[in-house]
Amino acid sequence: MKKKCWLTALLAGCSLCASHAQTVLRTDTNDLREIRLDEVVVTGTGTEHYLKDAPVQTEVITGKALEQYNGRSLDEILSALSPSITFSPGDMGSNIQLNGLKNDYILIMVNGKRMNGDIGGQNDLSIINPATIERIEIVKGASSSLYGSDAIAGVINIITKKNRDKISVSNTTRVGNYDDLLQSEIIGFSNGKLNSTTSASMKHTGGWQNTTQEWYHHDLQEGSVSKTVSRSTNFTLSQNFTYKASDRLSLSADASYYQKWIFRPVGPWKYYLYDYFYRNQDYALGLKYRLNDKRSYLTADASFGQYNYYFDYTGQEVTNFFHPDGTRVVNYPGDRVLQTMQRRWLNHVKGVFYLGDNHILSAGIEHQHDYLKSPYRLKQGKASVYTLASYAQDEWSITNRLNLTLGYRFVHHKEFGQKFTPKISAKYSLGDFNLRATYSYGFKAPTLKELYQNYITVIMGPLKAYYGNENLKPQSSNYGSASVEYSNGKFQATVTGYYNRIHNMIALTVVPTSSEDKFLEVEETMKYNNLAKARSFGADFTFNYQVLPSLAIGGGYSYTDAKAQYTEDQNDPNYMKYLPINATSYHNANWKIAWTHKHKDVGVSLFGRYQSTRYYITDGNGKAYQLWRLNVRSSLLKTKKWNLGMNAGIDNIFNYIDRTPFGKNRGTTSPGRTLYLSLNVKFQNKQK
Repeated sequence: MKKKCWLTALLAGCSLCASHAQTVLRTDTNDLREIRLDEVVVTGTGTEHYLKDAPVQTEVITGKALEQYNGRSLDEILSALSPSITFSPGDMGSNIQLNGLKNDYILIMVNGKRMNGDIGGQNDLSIINPATIERIEIVKGASSSLYGSDAIAGVINIITKKNRDKISVSNTTRVGNYDDLLQSEIIGFSNGKLNSTTSASMKHTGGWQNTTQEWYHHDLQEGSVSKTVSRSTNFTLSQNFTYKASDRLSLSADASYYQKWIFRPVGPWKYYLYDYFYRNQDYALGLKYRLNDKRSYLTADASFGQYNYYFDYTGQEVTNFFHPDGTRVVNYPGDRVLQTMQRRWLNHVKGVFYLGDNHILSAGIEHQHDYLKSPYRLKQGKASVYTLASYAQDEWSITNRLNLTLGYRFVHHKEFGQKFTPKISAKYSLGDFNLRATYSYGFKAPTLKELYQNYITVIMGPLKAYYGNENLKPQSSNYGSASVEYSNGKFQATVTGYYNRIHNMIALTVVPTSSEDKFLEVEETMKYNNLAKARSFGADFTFNYQVLPSLAIGGGYSYTDAKAQYTEDQNDPNYMKYLPINATSYHNANWKIAWTHKHKDVGVSLFGRYQSTRYYITDGNGKAYQLWRLNVRSSLLKTKKWNLGMNAGIDNIFNYIDRTPFGKNRGTTSPGRTLYLSLNVKFQNKQK
């Protein structure tokens, strides 16, 4: 009965919005299409192509889909709108997986530049303000030939909005249950040559608790004060400048600053001694020079990023570390203690040359330097590494139907020497069909964290030790895929099959606990090791169907079989067994129904997603679940210069809550049914 009341109330609101929307300006109904094949994409080849002509298969989450979903965070958006991307719960960041492979194998970029901010294998996607996203491009499979390390599973490129008006000012305010608040401002101006976009955002949640049960030293306790999602606040400020110095030369400058606080509760029998604090700053300079033919160009970019991770102490902790004078390190309430600091310098020079109508040649050189400082987690306190790389790529249109893309990258790694990574992709057009096939070789050296980081921490009760391994070998992969795409204007569908064999895959494995650690009451020890064998294969299916000019349906399904042999110990009961790679699930699906009034001023969207059982090596499996979401949007005011829009909705309509006790793995951290309301006001003075 309650479910019906919720839906009835929201649908009544939709009717009111629809009646009001009939008074506003009309727009071209052709823009109501869910997928535009004339949309330009860049991620697959690093060059611009219409989506329908892209030599490398590219999945696009469009601005329209983002508007229809109205998500409050990037991880929420990705998991809801792409069936092959999943997330597992994490307090420190986002445990993302693409086709069964985790964060370390996925390159996340913002406007084509690597995103910095990885803590414990979790990417801090809170750095990205959802209100600033124009679209998201996803390229699956090894892309090391073009993008280097971290791109064995694929690439996710977040394209942010750029100002296109003489002046524009927008404000988005979103509120919801559990003290949920998102506040975002974007200011843009242009005088013809100089273009500026400034954005600021603040996001806060009061957190929530799905259970009061907690596993503590193998016993299930009642009365835990731990939160399923802790109270947190983050703030982001970013700035972009572009300057058109001449018809050929354009310059750019970017800067961003980010802070995040995660507050953890204190209780009678179980308490946390510290909260989490993060700070990120990024700076980038770039230039683009067009050559005589006006299509070919040269680019040069330099960027610097620093990401800091701290403990903010709320209680006193007597540590096992010592000062140079021999006194024990003691942390007191109010102390902010650095855990890790990441720095990354990246320099990149690239040329794109149009050799007639049939060839596009891209070539570049790249230098990357990574520095990691961790006073209490690294043996020497700090470590660094650099890579030098050169690459080339040829896009060759052999006929009007057949396109071939060949690429390679030559890498010199400071610690692991030289590596050659080739890639070949082919696209054949046959009427309404596109046939694609890809083979690529991936390479990934061990990270500084995997090599050198050692620490002991409390994970929901018991002490666990984590150790790096200086004897790790580099990882490599052989990836192959084939796909069929169909489009007739109203209906688009893609079916893709893939296979990825990973050699020397690096993963945390359970190892015997040393006598020294047992003395410290460590109950479990994890160490980075190269696995004997690992592979991932599966199939993805996506579709979009414009049923009527005002009605569209779409969705997707992803089957993933990602497994590895985690031990070479013949006495281990799992010897020679292929076990699911940690945090993977076999079946993932999403779907949507979107209705938009023909005047495009009101719309109703229903989204759903399903995830099967998520498998883990330790601490139990995550439960299967499905979540439904209803979003209503309307333009309340629309003039030449002003636009006032509203979104209202229900997330997790049927109130599913995973009440798995703390200390075990969950399927989802959703608190159950929640309501939200957002208002967006925008002023724009368009260019003449």
